[in-house]
Amino acid sequence: MTNYAWQRLGIAALWRTGLLAGVLLALSTGGCNILGPAFYFVHGPEKREAVFVLDRKRTTIVFVDDQNSVTKRRNLRNEIAASATENIQREKLVDDMLDGRAAIIAATRDRDGEPMSVTDIGRATKADVVIHVILDAFTLSPDGVTYSPLSAVRVKVIDAKEDKRLWPPDSLEKGAPLNVTLFEKARDIPTSSAGVVQAENELAREVGLAVAQLFYEHEVRQPGRKPQ
Repeated sequence: MTNYAWQRLGIAALWRTGLLAGVLLALSTGGCNILGPAFYFVHGPEKREAVFVLDRKRTTIVFVDDQNSVTKRRNLRNEIAASATENIQREKLVDDMLDGRAAIIAATRDRDGEPMSVTDIGRATKADVVIHVILDAFTLSPDGVTYSPLSAVRVKVIDAKEDKRLWPPDSLEKGAPLNVTLFEKARDIPTSSAGVVQAENELAREVGLAVAQLFYEHEVRQPGRKPQ
């Protein structure tokens, strides 16, 4: 089929006439490099399924846990929680999402010198479910030279009412690992206070988005983020 025929008939007409399948077959057998884009157009971008479905009717809060002081600014924890919360709300996954700052504040109320449990944090904030995000790494440069922001977290979903884990399974005792790496930046690692804050906030928002995406279908490739 000529380019003129493609233009005249259009994709919709090809579907109606049943010619598209034949065109794709011809392209594939002929080794034509148009097949990739045509296949992408028909099937769309690669999608990743939700790993766990949140209960829409249960009040939920995101608690970002940084007991090892991975981040230097507590506001970064708020930024991650806010980004995750906003994206969960945007996708209408939960009717009642609480402000993650309340969980961080509740976590500072030690009991007899011991940190509060996630269940207690959930109950203190009136949440039925806690999305527990544990920070393991957060840096703008893994080697001190390359400007390649990355963060490593582990995620759990806890039923604060029943004091039990909902996800992941017990085989992942420490939580489901989630790594977020942004594409390398052409410019140098920021050194000014304002530049560092801006770069860290960008990474924090991307981490929050990645956490939220665990709970709904989304495209594998994300702008600015290396696929995992």
